[in-house]
Amino acid sequence: MSRVKGRKAYFAASLVAQVSALLRYVILARVLGQEELGLAAMLILTAQFFDSISDTGSDRFIVQDADGDSPTLQGVVQLALAARGLFIASALLIFSGLLASLYHQPELRTPLIVIGLAPLIAGFVHLDLRRAQRTQDFRLESLDILTSETVSLLATATAAFLTHSHNAVIFGLVLRAITLVIVSHVTARRPYRWAFGRAEVARFSAFAMPLFLNGLLLFLGSQGDRLVVGSTLGAAVLGQYSAVLLLAYYPTSMLTRFLAGIHLPQVAAARIEPDKITSARERLASRTQVLTIGIALGFAVVAPIAVPLLYGGKFKEPLLLTTLIGVLQAARFMRVWPTTLAIGAGRSLFVMINNIGRMVGLPMALFAYSQFHTLWAVTIGFTTGELTALLVGLALLYRTGHLEPFREFKRVFLFCVVVALTIAATWFLDDKRYTLAAVSAAAMLPALAVIAVQERATLAEAFGMAERYLGRLRPRRAAS
Repeated sequence: MSRVKGRKAYFAASLVAQVSALLRYVILARVLGQEELGLAAMLILTAQFFDSISDTGSDRFIVQDADGDSPTLQGVVQLALAARGLFIASALLIFSGLLASLYHQPELRTPLIVIGLAPLIAGFVHLDLRRAQRTQDFRLESLDILTSETVSLLATATAAFLTHSHNAVIFGLVLRAITLVIVSHVTARRPYRWAFGRAEVARFSAFAMPLFLNGLLLFLGSQGDRLVVGSTLGAAVLGQYSAVLLLAYYPTSMLTRFLAGIHLPQVAAARIEPDKITSARERLASRTQVLTIGIALGFAVVAPIAVPLLYGGKFKEPLLLTTLIGVLQAARFMRVWPTTLAIGAGRSLFVMINNIGRMVGLPMALFAYSQFHTLWAVTIGFTTGELTALLVGLALLYRTGHLEPFREFKRVFLFCVVVALTIAATWFLDDKRYTLAAVSAAAMLPALAVIAVQERATLAEAFGMAERYLGRLRPRRAAS
């Protein structure tokens, strides 16, 4: 397997992307307030809806297909991307009035039309940045991410201070798309072209169709909580809920992008070299487990401090709700493990079936809300859907011989034990029952010890990286 090129740059770019996204939201929250922030969230939610229902996995197809280096195949996929951008922009134009009425926000009609410029422009991105990843080279995409996200942050912040309006997000998204396209073309090694080859189209269609059909399921699974909150409790509550949610969403999105980006080529390559599949699968599973536990516990500790500090005291939520939001995002992140294995193995149909499992969360959340009328009830409902999807994904992979059942399902069980005790501890803290909170926290220790033993190779790797990084810092401090 070839050496990974630009892995550190790719991680740094992914980190910058999510930090930039978080800063954008912090600025919008501080400048616009809850009501305008909720309207901005509705715009973004709508754009994400059309993005999800039109997802064909084209960029991932370039990486995993045996002929992904073919100019004709690349031309076919680039044509599909351009058509997708046109579809999204047209749909927003046609349905803007209906969507504004559904939101009970008629002032959103024009912004919904204008925001369609972002996907229209982004459809012309040059996929050489993805083709390079077939040889484990992440440098081109790293540069593209760094530049486009920086431009988007500056544009959104400037527009927010000048307009004090939810329309600020449009400036950021459109300029991000323009930068993304320009940089991808400037750094490309091949001329940009469209193509239409019957064999390539047939192969791409077989890969893309399950993902395309999966789009609505993906949106409802990943954004359904905000959709339910916005439609039942209004723009202001959606703005407040999104502020807390996105503190977990952006870091987990960065980690998801990085983990999937690094491991997808390795899993795909293992199809050619079957003796490497076990090690590739184990690395992905172990890293996912360690990061998932870290996300859930870290958010429970950090978010109650960070939310009022970043957004202001009016955004503060009870410890229980904050913890539940972190657990929801951790469960969503954990799905990167079976999803990457499925896509790397060419089993895109598994991704659609996996997302059907997520749909359990939607009726459960609606039922829970009808009974309790609280945000925590909605969050628990959607978390149940994520865990169901995770188990469905692992079961499908087990049936095709892509994992060892006991070891993998034990990881899910240990995660559930840790988060259940974390939820119990924060519940008791909210209720000022400190002894029970301490008992719940102490009860976590055996489960964490088992995880530490099982994932000791990943933890040793993480500590080794930290030690090397600190070792490089010491000479610099001594020199200064």
